[in-house]
Amino acid sequence: MMPGILTYLSYFVLGLGLNLTPCIYPMLTITLSVFRNPKDESRWNAFRRAFLYVCGIVAMYTFLGVLAAFTGQLFGSLLQNSWVLLLISLFIFILSFSMLGFYTFRLPSWLMPQQGVSRQSLFGLFLSGILVGVIAAPCMGPVVLSLLAHISQDQDPIFGALSFFMLALGLGTPYLILGTFTGLLKKLPRSGAWLVWFERVLGVVLLTIGSFYLIIALRLSILPWLVPTACWFGGIYLGWVERSAETSKKFLVFKRLIGSLMAVIGFFMMMGMIGLHPKSGVVWESYRAGVLEDAREKEQPVILDFYADWCISCHELDRFTYSDPEVIRILNAFRRIKVDATSMDSRDVQQVVRRFDVFGLPTVVFLDEQGHEVPEIRVDGAIPAKEFIAMLRSSRLRKFTSPPEPST
Repeated sequence: MMPGILTYLSYFVLGLGLNLTPCIYPMLTITLSVFRNPKDESRWNAFRRAFLYVCGIVAMYTFLGVLAAFTGQLFGSLLQNSWVLLLISLFIFILSFSMLGFYTFRLPSWLMPQQGVSRQSLFGLFLSGILVGVIAAPCMGPVVLSLLAHISQDQDPIFGALSFFMLALGLGTPYLILGTFTGLLKKLPRSGAWLVWFERVLGVVLLTIGSFYLIIALRLSILPWLVPTACWFGGIYLGWVERSAETSKKFLVFKRLIGSLMAVIGFFMMMGMIGLHPKSGVVWESYRAGVLEDAREKEQPVILDFYADWCISCHELDRFTYSDPEVIRILNAFRRIKVDATSMDSRDVQQVVRRFDVFGLPTVVFLDEQGHEVPEIRVDGAIPAKEFIAMLRSSRLRKFTSPPEPST
């Protein structure tokens, strides 16, 4: 399914949030000096300079998003190697620990802003925006790398471009507004310990992402518990253990409220997981060479479910859609086949993936009794049970979904 507007809005909000990291926020005033020329107080000229700077940021991020999407097949094949996943996990853990305050990555001196930047050319402003896109913001590096991994899995250039475009737009919006209306700078809160706490929040997020890659590398069955556990432990740490901004009573109350809310949400999510655990689901057979031909000979309709252990949406389908009693009943009329694309080492899996042009996971393909695909009901991504049932009953496979005859 195509990502919705909320997905792209979340990237924009994340970009805005990156401005609150300790290595970016204190540099706002210095960077904004680029946009105002002391000899020319024209607001239009200030806007033009800020706009070029933001265009540089947007250009770099959009390029990264498209590049990640186009190289997704290569990246995806690497993600099927457990050793590569372990290395990615280790790398993200190292980055997350830096954001949790265990150590600090510092920029080389040649990347730091120098005096006289306000006199650089308009093209120089654009290049400065490109530079800050990746290299000149160590607080952004871990987040960018994690998002690149996510975009690479989807292999959708449009999604990659729009996602990173919105991220860059969020990152650049404060520069655009404050660069044009410099009087607003006086209203910005002072940088301080609260920025450190915000960096710790991003550290918890990255620690969760690193744990995700570790879980799928070790093929553990605890992936659905990751987010509830991260909310619970993250809330306790951010609200009650982490010690930044302890001198501010108001911010201390804010920390405690946010941390407690996260912990409560995580607790109820875990309780919900316990309630859902015993739920049965659709019974599948593993894909093997010749199974589709066998189904065609027996005139059986087929549902092919392409999944991978590292695919979160695949787990959502299993837990919330394939566990629905009506979905289970309807699919009993189908030959139910799962294609495990976690590891593409099998030639049979490679062939069936190419045969049905599967580019992302999860993908659900339906075949009629003659073995022909019903393309209008192909599913890309997680889908609610009610929508799944309605889709099948509106297709030419609806004869297999009719309710059972009442007993007399």
